[in-house]
Amino acid sequence: MENKLHALFENQLANVECFGGAAAVIRGGEVVFNESFGDERFNQKSLYRLASVTKIITAAAILKLHEQGKISIYDNVSKYLPRFSRLIVGAVSPDGRICPLSAPHREVTLFDLLTHTAGLGADELGNREYAVMPTEAKVTLESVTDYYAENFHLAFDVGTRFAYSGFAGYDVLARIAEVVGGETFNEFLQKEICAPLGMTDTTFQPTDEQYARLVPMHQRISGTDREVNFKGNLYRGMPRTYEAAGASLISSMSDMLKFCKMLLSGNLLSEETRALMLTPALDDNLDGLVRGENAGLGCFMISGQHRLPKGTIFSHGAYGTHVVLDPKKNLAAVFLKNSFFDMSTASRSTVEFENAVLK
Repeated sequence: MENKLHALFENQLANVECFGGAAAVIRGGEVVFNESFGDERFNQKSLYRLASVTKIITAAAILKLHEQGKISIYDNVSKYLPRFSRLIVGAVSPDGRICPLSAPHREVTLFDLLTHTAGLGADELGNREYAVMPTEAKVTLESVTDYYAENFHLAFDVGTRFAYSGFAGYDVLARIAEVVGGETFNEFLQKEICAPLGMTDTTFQPTDEQYARLVPMHQRISGTDREVNFKGNLYRGMPRTYEAAGASLISSMSDMLKFCKMLLSGNLLSEETRALMLTPALDDNLDGLVRGENAGLGCFMISGQHRLPKGTIFSHGAYGTHVVLDPKKNLAAVFLKNSFFDMSTASRSTVEFENAVLK
């Protein structure tokens, strides 16, 4: 394993597919590998933008509320945010217009949002609606979810297919946590997840000292590799006041290992809640699912024929961040980098990392 991971590091740097990063592996509750690569900016204190790996942490927070009896993930969203009772299924017309079609056969539930089966902010329709969303709406979770309720359409009838929701679904979940708890989502997350686990560097609201430890973002433009300056923001220019619960957390390797240990051993969520989170939640034949894959709550898992072993659980972020779990082997592994290049779930770095730690 160590040789394969070192080869991954060497390939990433030799091909300038990022400026540096880190990888770590937990086996049997013990850290058996934890190294950084790159220049002096990449070390054990470095912080990374998690991108969509944020979702697995948000899901754990929502499930903590569920476990406490303060919400149920099977509730309609409108129980907490009444305006979401009026969502309509829509479609993109041949000339590019967004057209309302009909009411869904039932309302959207928290479970639908967790599993990307709501149709909110999904598919071509959702991407278009988010792209034209005015800047003034992207200020807080309250402002974005108010906008979703009044302006977004569902890309399909609720629960009839799977389609990834990059922002909207998890923003709504986080807004529900704010409404129930009477505090910002970051405050809730710190109290219920980060503080109990000792995750001191996982936040939507970094201090100046923490922001200074964020690694540089890599981008390749016309064959030239360069650093991208987010100018104080954490994800795609979003203001820090918008705590995008599916995209804009930052964290350290140390914190991510603590979170992974929790998922494997359960020192924060009960065994029943972790099973709910980490068990395939959908019909394997549901339209939209990748063959051999299924959705858990905030994560994905291998449920059939696939290049990865059956039972593997993973979470992936758009900047190349990646987490894999194999509960049967009591194994967890984390790969962290920040780059706009080579960053998909089937990217070179992701596949090499998975092959190194799982095979």
